[in-house]
Amino acid sequence: MNLEKFNSWAVVIKDTDNEGKVYDIIKILAKKNRKVVGISDEKACIDGIDIYESLKDVPYNVDIVVIVEESLKIYSILEEMELLDINNILFEKDSYNEIILKKAKDMKLNIGYDFSLFK
Repeated sequence: MNLEKFNSWAVVIKDTDNEGKVYDIIKILAKKNRKVVGISDEKACIDGIDIYESLKDVPYNVDIVVIVEESLKIYSILEEMELLDINNILFEKDSYNEIILKKAKDMKLNIGYDFSLFK
């Protein structure tokens, strides 16, 4: 998967109180001049990066969705991706299980997994 071709990114945030890997990935993408938003149940703002409750709330088309941590929210994200015709998903290492991966494959998504954007 050629990540350089994607301009607009949505990073799924499991917990906005946890300033860790997710925040670092968002900052890395922003420094590379990518349009980046966070997706979280908790609306917030991270260093000027907008956070939306769902992909449907993002005011422009998203090229790729990044899953950093495994959570139940992934299932609703996959459903939204299908509705919005978003075809690209990237799973960070240890952010998925076989059921999630199978669902993404069944949806015929372009899948990258076991990546580490943080490096």
